[in-house]
Amino acid sequence: MNFTEKVRRKLNGFEISTKITLGYSACFVILLAIINLAMWFGVMSAIYSPAGEAIHQSMANIQKIFDELEEDESTFDPDAFSGALVRGVVLKVIDEQGNIFIDTDENYYLTIERFNEGILNDPPIFADDDLKIMQYGSALIYCGEMSYTHEGKTVKLYFFRTITSELITFDNLEKILLILDVLGMFAALFVGRVISRRVLTPIKTMNELAREIAFEKMGGRIPLSTADDELNELAKTLNKMLDRLQGGINRQQQFVSDASHELRTPTAVIKGYIDMLTRYGMDDKELVNESVEAIRSEAQNMQELLENLLFLSRADKHTQKLHKKTLDLDDIVNDVMSKMRTVVKTHKVKLLKNEPAQIFGDETTMRQMIRIFLDNAVKYTPEGGTISVASTVKGKKVSLSISDTGIGIAPENRQKIFDRFFRIDSEDLVSEANGSGLGLSIAQWIADSHGITIGVDSELGK
Repeated sequence: MNFTEKVRRKLNGFEISTKITLGYSACFVILLAIINLAMWFGVMSAIYSPAGEAIHQSMANIQKIFDELEEDESTFDPDAFSGALVRGVVLKVIDEQGNIFIDTDENYYLTIERFNEGILNDPPIFADDDLKIMQYGSALIYCGEMSYTHEGKTVKLYFFRTITSELITFDNLEKILLILDVLGMFAALFVGRVISRRVLTPIKTMNELAREIAFEKMGGRIPLSTADDELNELAKTLNKMLDRLQGGINRQQQFVSDASHELRTPTAVIKGYIDMLTRYGMDDKELVNESVEAIRSEAQNMQELLENLLFLSRADKHTQKLHKKTLDLDDIVNDVMSKMRTVVKTHKVKLLKNEPAQIFGDETTMRQMIRIFLDNAVKYTPEGGTISVASTVKGKKVSLSISDTGIGIAPENRQKIFDRFFRIDSEDLVSEANGSGLGLSIAQWIADSHGITIGVDSELGK
């Protein structure tokens, strides 16, 4: 395992707040390093460039004086050399014998020999290539050199500009910056730690609540803050998710309870008749026929209940398959109504209108949905009542209405009728109204799967 892998594994073991703090501090240190490097380059350039420009300007001014001497030697004035120099620049003029005959600053103790000995072979990158840098003790001196020949005699001119004081100031600045960098790094660690803990507090709260929900209770919710940030939005989303989970669990518990209750009744009836046959024997044919018929009826009810439960289970898991295609709704309505009239003899079944219409859907479930509404109308309409069906087309909208003259629905029950296992109890119901209360739930799912809107308009007694 290499060093990088070891560091990565070590970092993975840290808390998120520690990772954020280290990352924040690392970014801060890198930013400081970039700023310091830029400042160093800027300051060094500001130190060397003015000194180089001062020497170049002084050399240009002296060259102008020499050009004037070439034209008229009577204009020679030794003091003119001092006036031609930029402030801070010292000039030494040496003849062929090595004697200094012009020195603008006699206190400038540097000799030409020491100058030649102290020239740096590897000058700083900021130094001008045309000039030289020399080290004299702790002093750093910028140097320029030029020659002048007149009447066969040559003199050399040396220009000096000391930058030691500026470098000393910069060295002090470097120390101050280093101290500030160290303090800034510790400040970054402290501030990063405080900020990361403050920012991650809601996440820690979410984690603790999730642990409580997982092992203790589902009623807890994440407290919301007044800040309108991403974490608050996350908390709202998680609370909504928990509400949906709680609702799903409640519905599941209710579903299991209702299913158990519905299965308990037919099971008890079947067991009762079997116990009766066991006790009284098989000799009483009337009792046997009654028992067999009751057992057959209850078994059929159980089968229908289980089929409905399986249908809803597949629907909840999104595994209920639909084979959609273009269908003639008027043909489906005619066929379902024809069979309805054959089966139902206790009610009047009327098809008032059936306009030609095409829809896109699954034929099996579309028939099932229409039969559910018709069966429901028969169950909740006393004998002799009327069930009316009308299918109309208006533009691209197809409407199928099923109405009856039954007992009606109270306003508070209009939405409940689509809940699973919900049934309206009434003495006016026909004997067949002993369903499981799942039909309208299945019809609602079929409608939703086809983009169909179901409307309910009913009053008690109508």
